[in-house]
Order: sequence, then structure tokens, then C-alpha cells
Amino acid sequence: MYLHEPPEYQCPLCAIIAGSEHGQTTVWRDSLSIAVVSRSHHSQNAGSLLLCSLQHFENIYVLPQEVGAHLFGVSQRLAIALKQALLCEGVSTRQHNEPAGTQEVWHYHQHIIPRYTGDNFYTERPVPMQLEQRIEFASRIRAVLGKSAP
Repeated sequence: MYLHEPPEYQCPLCAIIAGSEHGQTTVWRDSLSIAVVSRSHHSQNAGSLLLCSLQHFENIYVLPQEVGAHLFGVSQRLAIALKQALLCEGVSTRQHNEPAGTQEVWHYHQHIIPRYTGDNFYTERPVPMQLEQRIEFASRIRAVLGKSAP
């Protein structure tokens, strides 16, 4: 049902979950989800996060409601942390499904993006972010999350 991942697909988000990504870019992990600083960003929106389910679900159509509800709660917490850690003026969230919806990674995930007035977000293409920068942003965001942890 509404699945597009090719046979033998090597999911990059499953690789991050399994630990092949540098662990210092992780800002959140619990029994259902993980959030990492994105490998790419728009030039004026550094510190964007990817939040995904630990279990592999291709898209919103097959994501169990209880996992989706959990991810929504986590996304709210991460948005607040971005505002505090990065002093951004706002936050955008994005989630894509199927090729026509510009989904490129076949694992449900949500983008949580720091926003600033006049940041040209919709007119720029994302660029890679160096690992050292991602680690620095993750440290700042984790510090805020640590203060508000349950």
C-alpha cells in the first residue's frame, strides 16, 4: 500500500539508528524515536533536525497511530528546544510522502527546522554540513533538552 522503496533498499535512517552515524549528532533517543542534526541544511537554517521512528515505516500511510502521536509530542519538545538553543524566531516542520510529495528517503521522518525572518528557506537548496558543526549544534540542543527532561 503506497510503498515505493526499491528492493534491496539500504535505508540511511536505519543505518543511523543502528549506530553507523556519529553518535554525537543525536539529540534525542527513546524507545520509539531518534532525532539527529541533519547532514544538510539551508545556509541560514543551520541546526535542522531529523526525527524518525526507530522502527522502519516507509511513510505516513503505514505509520501506526500510536507511533505518530508519540512523534508529534517529541517534535513539539524539539521545536521548543530549537527556539531556546538556537534563538530562532520560529520553527517549521516538514514531512514528505511518496515521490510526488518529494519523499527521497523511504523511512518515515520529520524535518524540524529553525527559521528566521528573511531566511530565504524556500528559494535555497540545502548544502552539506560538516560533522564538527553538527556535533556543536547537537551539544547545544542536548543541553537545553537536558534541562527540560522528564
